[in-house]
Amino acid sequence: MSLLVRYTLADPANHDAQMRAMQALVADLKAAAIAGLNYSCYSTQEPTEFVGVLDFADDAAFEAFQASDGFAAYRSLVGPTFANPPKTTKIAEIASTRG
Repeated sequence: MSLLVRYTLADPANHDAQMRAMQALVADLKAAAIAGLNYSCYSTQEPTEFVGVLDFADDAAFEAFQASDGFAAYRSLVGPTFANPPKTTKIAEIASTRG
């Protein structure tokens, strides 16, 4: 399963804090070494918009991500800065140059 997540901040002043929070989340996830998880974060040309792409090899990887300390810390830190809840869309890979 793969997810596309769109994050919109309420205030552009939170842009740098959001970037740091996403970098910390990825570092925490790397340290947790959740098998079957790949999470990439992107900024956009709009200072209030960010995108995340999550790939889960199976339900166990998804559940481990959801239960991770890093994800919990991220949600509590940046959740209040969002203009609205992140929009999550299931996506399916068609082709990739990755591995």
